[in-house]
Amino acid sequence: MIIVAEGVSAAGKTTFARQFGDGCWLPEIATQGVRPSTEAPLIEHAHFWVDHNARRFGLALEIEAKHGFVICDTDPMKIHYSWCMERAGFHWPDKFDIAAPIVRKAIEEKRLGFADLYLVKRIDPALARAQKEADTTRRRGNFEQHLALQPHLIEWFCALAEALPGRVRWGFPDSDAIFTEIKRKAPEEDPRRFDVSVFDELVRKLPV
Repeated sequence: MIIVAEGVSAAGKTTFARQFGDGCWLPEIATQGVRPSTEAPLIEHAHFWVDHNARRFGLALEIEAKHGFVICDTDPMKIHYSWCMERAGFHWPDKFDIAAPIVRKAIEEKRLGFADLYLVKRIDPALARAQKEADTTRRRGNFEQHLALQPHLIEWFCALAEALPGRVRWGFPDSDAIFTEIKRKAPEEDPRRFDVSVFDELVRKLPV
């Protein structure tokens, strides 16, 4: 079972995911190789980030195979970030319209896929700032920019909730509730994990 903990910076994703123990949660990972230069064609940026996110999804599959579940600290597919950045008016070289068909192909190839459960936490901006200031272990660069993405992040997962009914829930439940969910989930592969029609429906449901 693949479970995603999602929210803006300082929403508590890492704290939530880490409680399930080392080896059962998937943090963000470092990129491999050199990122495309700012002058590189936009499609190079799209391929770079799809490949990076596919590598992370592969790690999620490995953890799931070993432990029966994995808690991902943010969605490995991650194309929502490009969409949210554009909606908020920020520059990001990985453009949604260019990346979307590459992501779709990666789903067809089973290099990327959908989670079994998405836990999305809304957080009051003042609380997020307070939690950021209290956490001296992390720098959280561009924090205000990330905080500005929250309304668009919610829009994205509302669209996903329509495209993939029953998979999106709001807030982080306690660990006992998650373990109950894991036990209830059948062990066979989710038939919609690599269903490109879900991606197509998600894109159609996004606000314009």
